[in-house]
Amino acid sequence: MPASSVLNQTAANKDAPLKFARPVFPGDFLGPLTAALVAIPMEASYGIIAVAPLGHEFMAVGVLAAIYCALISNLVGAIGTARPGLLGGTGATPALAIAALVAYLATRLRLDGAPDIPLILAFTMLTLALAGAIQVLMSLANVGRLFKYMPYPVLAGFINGAALLLLLTAVRPFLGLPIASSWAGLAGQLGAVQPGAVAISFATLAIALSAPRFASKVPPLTVALASGLLLHYLIAAVAGPERAGATLAEVATRWPDLDVLRGFQTIFGDPQLRAMIPSLIPAAAGLALLVTVESLLTASVVDGMLHERHNAKRELLFQGLANVLSACAGGTISLARLARCSSNVHAGARTRWSALVYALIAAGVLSAVEMIAYLPLSVMGGLLVAVSWTMVDEWSRRLPRQLLQGHGLTPNQQRTLLGNYLVMLSVVVTAVVANLIVAVAVGVIGAMLLFVRRNSGSVIRRELHGNHYHSLRQRSISRMRELEREGWRIVLLELDGPLFFGTADKLSREIERLAAKAEYLILDFRRITDIDATGARILQQAAREGSAKRCQLLFASINPDGARARMLALLGGAGLPERRFWFDTADDAMEWAEEDLLARFDLPEPRDRLLSVRETQLGRGLDRNDLQILESALVELHIQRGAPIFSTGDMADGLYVVISGSVSVLPARRTPAQTCGLAGPRCRLRRDGPARRPAALGRPDGRRGQRGAQADANAFRRNAAQASEHRRNRPLQSER
Repeated sequence: MPASSVLNQTAANKDAPLKFARPVFPGDFLGPLTAALVAIPMEASYGIIAVAPLGHEFMAVGVLAAIYCALISNLVGAIGTARPGLLGGTGATPALAIAALVAYLATRLRLDGAPDIPLILAFTMLTLALAGAIQVLMSLANVGRLFKYMPYPVLAGFINGAALLLLLTAVRPFLGLPIASSWAGLAGQLGAVQPGAVAISFATLAIALSAPRFASKVPPLTVALASGLLLHYLIAAVAGPERAGATLAEVATRWPDLDVLRGFQTIFGDPQLRAMIPSLIPAAAGLALLVTVESLLTASVVDGMLHERHNAKRELLFQGLANVLSACAGGTISLARLARCSSNVHAGARTRWSALVYALIAAGVLSAVEMIAYLPLSVMGGLLVAVSWTMVDEWSRRLPRQLLQGHGLTPNQQRTLLGNYLVMLSVVVTAVVANLIVAVAVGVIGAMLLFVRRNSGSVIRRELHGNHYHSLRQRSISRMRELEREGWRIVLLELDGPLFFGTADKLSREIERLAAKAEYLILDFRRITDIDATGARILQQAAREGSAKRCQLLFASINPDGARARMLALLGGAGLPERRFWFDTADDAMEWAEEDLLARFDLPEPRDRLLSVRETQLGRGLDRNDLQILESALVELHIQRGAPIFSTGDMADGLYVVISGSVSVLPARRTPAQTCGLAGPRCRLRRDGPARRPAALGRPDGRRGQRGAQADANAFRRNAAQASEHRRNRPLQSER
């Protein structure tokens, strides 16, 4: 069946836990088989690590606990979960955490001076059951959705950290030495390393990373496992078993029983033992969080492999239930390890049948668990190293070379990529020094700091001064010269981006610098995307400092009655400028500042004088006769403030000449999403005053206009029909 069909069929069934898509052959059988050939022996070794503090004589308990976990978790997962490709089982990190728990309990629970093994195992399994119950509660609280927002450098660091931990775990078996819970005593055991075992490990590793061409249709790990086994027993037959290296310890078959539940009964029946249960909750919560983080991050990686999204809530719910059942049967805690799941997917698994097949394989291994004793440690070590190498994130491998070569990146882009790479490395280092859960927390904090730093640049897009930049209001030459001389007192700051705690400090320093010189400071919020409480407080502080320095702060592109104004009022309090200093557009604010500034000067031209026809550009240069003809064709209008002269869609049948006051030219009415800034449904394109070139306000061309105009002005209007009649009967000198 094609992969796309399987994905569609799986997506259609993902809300029905008990429904199965048809299996993909051979992928859904070969995938879990490939994963099991490597993972189940490794899980057995992790089980040995978990009970290592109890001594070598309890290695069989750890092996059985790991296989129980693989059997139960995949059986529950196949029935309940919706994510194809995921396989449950234990891992190195929880095994180390369980080993620490067992060591702690061994110091607390003693009988006749020796560790009380049955009680230690009962408390250990109770802790794992509590961890599963906590996972169920986390699922009900929908905690899993938070992992959708995990930054990619953190995810890459998690993958690489897991790969490195796996590599470190593989060192002992790679050298043919017994598995241990720590590196203590490794130096003293190096003398027991057999060259033959190391040669087998290298051969297994080489075949796993570069399988022969004749075996191209078989997964490389399967070929490597078979080749390693053959080489080990060949060397053992020729040079002796001791030259080929050690194998795993013998284990007897034992199916899950009720011994653990009887241990729970003993704990709950004894008041002293029952009083110890609360002390286990922190350990249970840590284990739950550890396996949840790794499982959901693994699910995110598998999402990328299968191009499909997982249901985090359901995954967490059924994994928690599986862990409760596993602990009650004497199994370890389960998680979806990346190495196991990637091997499953790469080998062709596409549906939940792969989890069911994996559970059946685990049951088969349990029925013949004695065979594990024949698995060479060196072969296991070579396979682990190979899996750890293939786990390394491709972006992490490729980026250092790209940074060194440049690839046309700007310095800023190189710094951004380098910062992301350092976040990834911090996750890897923390995973080795502490554990994966702490590593993810460190990575998230690092990604947040990187985000704040990257977005902490100045929000000031442009700084405009009133002696070079003016409003759209057209004024006389004398007034414009006055603005060019004194306009430096007006400063307009165009802001761009989010105004939050990361950018507010730089804006505060700029406002403080400009308020010391300017008398009017306009902040244009048209391109501001968001304002937090820190940004609002900075604006409040700026208003107070400006008032103290006799600098008036003006807000532009904020509707005083709009949602953003209400938010600013709530965040900034009473320290913000009065509402009369809030303007719909930056041009309105600039015009107000210019008018207020010009009011201080005694100009030679009265502000409200009516221009004659001769003083307009329409009549300039005409002789007396032509002026009389033009005046007879003009109608003088007095337009009240805000009254429309013409509207969008009106027939363009007249020409207007402003002789007093001003006219605002407006674009067509738009939807709210198309408005200019936050000023409302329409924005001024320009403001025309006396002596404005008349053709700018309208052309009597008979077409429908695309703009409207409103005014507080006196104007002349020349009708298109009258203009045509005058051109025929009494043409001007320029029209003859």
